[in-house]
Amino acid sequence: MKKNLILGVLVLPVFAYSQVGINTPTPQKSLHVNGSLQITNELNVGGDAKTAGSAGTTGQVLKSGGPGTAPTWENLAGVPNATGTVIVVNGQFIVAQEIVVQLTADFSIPNTGNSTYFIGNLTQEIVDNENRYSGNDITNSFTISADGVYQVDMNMQLTTNNGNRPVIGIWDDSENKWVARVNDDFTAPSGNLQTYTLLTSIPMLASHTYSFRIANRQAANTTIKYLSSGATGSGPITQISVKRLR
Repeated sequence: MKKNLILGVLVLPVFAYSQVGINTPTPQKSLHVNGSLQITNELNVGGDAKTAGSAGTTGQVLKSGGPGTAPTWENLAGVPNATGTVIVVNGQFIVAQEIVVQLTADFSIPNTGNSTYFIGNLTQEIVDNENRYSGNDITNSFTISADGVYQVDMNMQLTTNNGNRPVIGIWDDSENKWVARVNDDFTAPSGNLQTYTLLTSIPMLASHTYSFRIANRQAANTTIKYLSSGATGSGPITQISVKRLR
């Protein structure tokens, strides 16, 4: 009886700390399977001796926690649920911040030269996926959520006096200066229409506030049109967009 008891004491630790191999005589882990594995129900990870591991939720993927740490179920990277363009920043998939706005009525600036004005009536929000834009009939402003490089697209149809040089662009309200702008001689006959376009990419800072603005170096009334109209119909013409690239 004593011999059997001693043998049991010696064998028990071997089973308690042994490694089991399937189709391998040299298992490298507690369970080493050399072959395929079929799971017909849930796969639970984590947990402990008193708590069952997690089976995750539909659509999640298994993410490694590294050596000595249980893996976890995570939402599938690269499939965010916000509206916008998916980009990669520092190895992570994110939805790029994007603002797209249109005029809802013509906007005019007074007959003064070398003054910069907020563009009002930019109240048709096509996209503002981080809720950082604000605009009404006389002003507008926006912020960005992260430092980075942002693409700027501005398309505006203007009317003013021939020979004037209107300026449109993005103004840094925090530093009181232009950060992106385009100016051109108004060559159309006075009272007619001319389209101004700005396509560029610029660095922007999350700590600053920005706005869309217009200026005219000469003292002359200038109007931004919200519709392009003609014998064949009309449609929105003035649109501004800002989108993060990296």
